[in-house]
Amino acid sequence: MYGFRWERWAALTGVLFVALLVIGVAMSGDAGDTPGELESYYAESGNRAKEIAAFFVIAAAGLAFLSFLGTLREMLVRAEGGPGTLSALVFGPGLVFVACLLTGSAISRAPAALAEQENFTLDANTAELLDGAGYLTIVAGLMAASILVLSASTAALRTGVLPAWLGWAGLIVSVVMLFSIFFLPILAFLAWVLAVSLVLTVAAWRVRAGAPPAAPPPTTTAAG
Repeated sequence: MYGFRWERWAALTGVLFVALLVIGVAMSGDAGDTPGELESYYAESGNRAKEIAAFFVIAAAGLAFLSFLGTLREMLVRAEGGPGTLSALVFGPGLVFVACLLTGSAISRAPAALAEQENFTLDANTAELLDGAGYLTIVAGLMAASILVLSASTAALRTGVLPAWLGWAGLIVSVVMLFSIFFLPILAFLAWVLAVSLVLTVAAWRVRAGAPPAAPPPTTTAAG
């Protein structure tokens, strides 16, 4: 079983990450491609506010993922009997993913933050450049996160800390994520995080801390 009840809630933050990220992406509107569409979109304070709100929702998703990442790393540390290669290969790429997610979101929404300034002129090429740069930054983070999925899945198959079906599915997802320039690999990653989070939340903690060695049996001496 889990050592502490709060660890179950920490594992549930993977579900929170998926929910917040989906909401944040859904809040982002289509600014259009032509100069007129861009000017009209960012001229409305409601659209600007929606884009800024989407940034903060995605930032909250990143923080939720950090909590999920810490729980996953702790699970692997226990499975490996102490800090090891797999737990390190989960935590490091996870941090890179969060950094790229927040950076990419900030780049994509920079026009919304600057459009209300009188001395700022936004043209279609600049807007597309920022949007593309932000998207590619997030894609780079997802490609780094493929190492996270691969390491956790390998640990699942090696130690049984996660169900075997989730381990095999994770191996496939880790390969698919290398093509995150497309949209479907992103959905595969979110589905994997959701599945792992739910398993960690509802299942028993399979790996326990090492128990102290048993005391040797008492020795008897012959009566003198």
